[in-house]
Amino acid sequence: MTRFTSNLVVRSRAVTMAAAVGLLAAIGMAGGSLVAAASEPTAPPVPDDTVAISVIGDLPDGEFDLQDLQNVGVSEGQVAMISEGQEPVAAMAGMAMAADPNNPYQIMATWSDSKGRALAMRWGSSSWGWLKVNNKHNLTTAAVRTTTKYPKERKVESASSIRYRTPVHRVECKLWGLSCKVVETKTVRVVANPTKLSDGKAKGIITAYCEGVTWCPNWVKNAINA
Repeated sequence: MTRFTSNLVVRSRAVTMAAAVGLLAAIGMAGGSLVAAASEPTAPPVPDDTVAISVIGDLPDGEFDLQDLQNVGVSEGQVAMISEGQEPVAAMAGMAMAADPNNPYQIMATWSDSKGRALAMRWGSSSWGWLKVNNKHNLTTAAVRTTTKYPKERKVESASSIRYRTPVHRVECKLWGLSCKVVETKTVRVVANPTKLSDGKAKGIITAYCEGVTWCPNWVKNAINA
């Protein structure tokens, strides 16, 4: 009887120790998840009477009228949505992928900048064009195009280089009073080569990135006027 009781106690202790180890492992895994979650940046909460958006282009300091967003290409329809408490999204224009990924000079899109200078986005490589802008810096053709259409600074550095610097803002618009204010800003820099190649189009975008970081935040490329 004593021997049986001893075995039962030993077995009970073994089960208890196994349960404790399992619990500690679970706590460790949860702790790791909590640490990982804590490391992810989160946007501050937005009040119920506020619409949060992001916009490319120079905006007034302090509070400004909701209608002022149209000065940087936000459409009348998007302004109406904001006034009704809805968050508009950028129009995601479809863009065909390169027919031949081995040809860096394929044109993905063309447009004119703020001064009417013809530009282009070509497929490129890891050192220029769409592949660099998208894969290294997390920007889209649409965001680059809008940056060159509404620049705060545009400087012709040489016959083969134009530099653009344009702020991209996180904006909060209050439904009462229809006023907005900037709460965060990143500056996007674009370098373009306007030299025409044998196909008659500009060599185009060399690079585009957010100053101070390699990978632009998603809210930059998701600006409603991109």
